[in-house]
Amino acid sequence: MKRLLLFLTLLSGLSVTAQQDAEVFLMKVENTQSETWEISDFKNISGNEGYDNQPSFLDPNNVTYAGTRNGATDIAVYNIPSGQHWWLNVPTEGGEYSPQIIPEEKAVAAVRLDPDGLQRLYKYPFGEQPPSLLFEELQVAYFAFYDRHTLLSSVLNNGELALVMANLKTQQVDTLFQNSGRSIHKVPKRNAMTYTLVNEDGNHDIYWYDMDKKESFFVCQLPIGIQDYAWIDEDRMILGSNTALYLYDTLGAPQWKKVAELKNYKLENISRISANIDGTMIALAATSNAKPPIEVIEKQVASYNAKDLESFSNCFAEDVLVRIFPDQTLYEGRQTLKSKYADYYNSVSSTSVAVTNRIALNGYVVDAETATDNGKKKKQVAIYQVNNGEIKTMSFIFENNSSADPEVIVDKQLDAYNARNIDAFVNTYSQDVQLFNFPHTSTAQGHEQLRKNYADFFAQTPDLHCEIKNRIVIGNVVIDEEYITMNGTYFSAIAIYEVENGVIQRVTFLR
Repeated sequence: MKRLLLFLTLLSGLSVTAQQDAEVFLMKVENTQSETWEISDFKNISGNEGYDNQPSFLDPNNVTYAGTRNGATDIAVYNIPSGQHWWLNVPTEGGEYSPQIIPEEKAVAAVRLDPDGLQRLYKYPFGEQPPSLLFEELQVAYFAFYDRHTLLSSVLNNGELALVMANLKTQQVDTLFQNSGRSIHKVPKRNAMTYTLVNEDGNHDIYWYDMDKKESFFVCQLPIGIQDYAWIDEDRMILGSNTALYLYDTLGAPQWKKVAELKNYKLENISRISANIDGTMIALAATSNAKPPIEVIEKQVASYNAKDLESFSNCFAEDVLVRIFPDQTLYEGRQTLKSKYADYYNSVSSTSVAVTNRIALNGYVVDAETATDNGKKKKQVAIYQVNNGEIKTMSFIFENNSSADPEVIVDKQLDAYNARNIDAFVNTYSQDVQLFNFPHTSTAQGHEQLRKNYADFFAQTPDLHCEIKNRIVIGNVVIDEEYITMNGTYFSAIAIYEVENGVIQRVTFLR
């Protein structure tokens, strides 16, 4: 019973109930020395129903967070350059929270909550190694590493949170204070850490802990109702409050100053926040007011069929890009799209679209459609890229008169991939094959580069396996929803195979 009570206490602290619909957002920040920051490349990187929270930068190219997978909370990783997601841990009966990189190691530490009420800190290595328990008895709630052996942590102690300094190597644990909070950080470029304590008014105060002198001193109070902050450099902290970002400069005036307003990005209730090592990118958790991608596409299709031009065009971003896949641009901009569809509606007596199959992954929705214009039917595929409730790009694939079955060579390629047979795999591709990340970022060209990229990958990935979850075929194009196992991790991708003369000519990945 005691373990169950502790488990429920930690769940309350993690705000799982309050944050069921939270999403993780990523953005670039510029001019951070000015009074108002410039925000760019804003995107929802979780795009997932359920609990997506507690973002943390693993390195300049990867963000990890606690994400929902099949109703459970697991360790998600988002690769910034490619936009690819993958799962670090094998699913457990409990859930993983607060993932963070362990300094100088290729591993993440996370709090695991088990169904029997145990909540402990585990190490999750990259690769095939199983997780390992870092402390046998310590009931870790929140933590941050100072170095690979030392961490500052809020732990459950008689139903309350206590701040402790723990050493992984010696297993020594020293209790420092009672009534600690959840936001603990290593200060960049300083031999110091910061933490929060709950004051007599129930608000959270930030304290600085000097790791050399083993002394603490008061820094500032967080605004009322705020528990989370992060360091953007060695002197300045940031936090989110409702829809805005605020900055505190320890070398300036003792106040939190508003530096950015994010309400135009359709979010509110900002909570957890993290900055990358050079302070140029911010990841945060917040409630999204934007419709999820599938809802956006369903509204767009319904509006099209109703010939509701205003509703239809408002599903698209102002700078929407419309093209024929893979790279033939037709036009740009919502107003141009609205004008062209108005002309089209006037040119036909009847028009409609029916979705016959759908693949959805993160912000991508791929629809197999039957379009009917003036009673004539034709097949087509629409590839939608949705961000923050708006269609950013729309690409069409139209049916051609291909006589050969493109699935034969794609299936042969899949068999060779799963067998890790590099010769058979390469031979399913044309000599001048091209591989891309959507829309047209080149990743490999020709047999030589393809072999170079995949030979070592096959050799180093003994558990490699790709399972096809769904497939769309149109003309000479095969579109697969793929679920991939790789060195104990799992991720999904969409692969678009273009087949010419019985071999794969081009592949485009949507991740």
